[in-house]
Amino acid sequence: MANANGKIGSAVVDALVAAGVPVRAGVRRPDAYGGSERQKGVEAVAFDYGDPALMVHAVQGVEAVFSAAPYETLPTAEAGLAVAAAAAGVARIVKLSALGPDDQPPAAHAAAEMAVLNALPASVMLRPTFFMQNYATMHLAAIRDGGAFYEPAAQGRTAFVDARDIADMAVAALTDPAHAGRIYSLTGPEALSRDEVAARIAAAAGRPVAYVAVDDAALRAALNGADPLLVELMSELMALVRAGGTERVHGDIPAVLGRPARDVATFARDHATVWR
Repeated sequence: MANANGKIGSAVVDALVAAGVPVRAGVRRPDAYGGSERQKGVEAVAFDYGDPALMVHAVQGVEAVFSAAPYETLPTAEAGLAVAAAAAGVARIVKLSALGPDDQPPAAHAAAEMAVLNALPASVMLRPTFFMQNYATMHLAAIRDGGAFYEPAAQGRTAFVDARDIADMAVAALTDPAHAGRIYSLTGPEALSRDEVAARIAAAAGRPVAYVAVDDAALRAALNGADPLLVELMSELMALVRAGGTERVHGDIPAVLGRPARDVATFARDHATVWR
């Protein structure tokens, strides 16, 4: 598990442990790892995408690796991981990528996917759209304290995906070699406008919640100080939303997991207390 402390990585660790799968978590500070009760039995090792020696050590004796490198480190970070993993005899990397224009990944993710597949052709690509969990994390304070969230989405619709479904897909790809070489597009079961998202959060939280449409300049101001590559990525993705490019619903989650993907109403009910 590379980047095991990340939003998706931590969920994947929990799901693997719950399934009884031995897990090695790659983290910057192994001595401080163990945030959840499940993670206490996980083997933690030092890992840094910028340190080839640590990567080589971390993947020794591992069958499969999950990777969710920060966007601004791509493609270099995952290209290096792929080389280390291939040399260590790892069977496949399960890479967290992203859905971009025409259901293809954004440029840096595309280059990272190519590097990973060139080194390990059995690797699996997970391409999710926007996470539902963003409304319980990056938009949390705005919703909880101000009863509103702000995005330059206009009335564009998105087939939001629950991070827990992404984690379950990662577990399937890590533990079952039948997924070797597959590319999965991950969405929820419905495409919603931000007004509809606000209505579902409001219903679950029992309080008014509004969506406020802003422009690209407001997004860039809110991201002031962030890595320029990340700022440009977010600007491009929100332009894609406005153009209708995130509306498509894909069936890969139900096809692989044998159950429907979680919808926004379920997500909102499960997280309702954070907005109150």
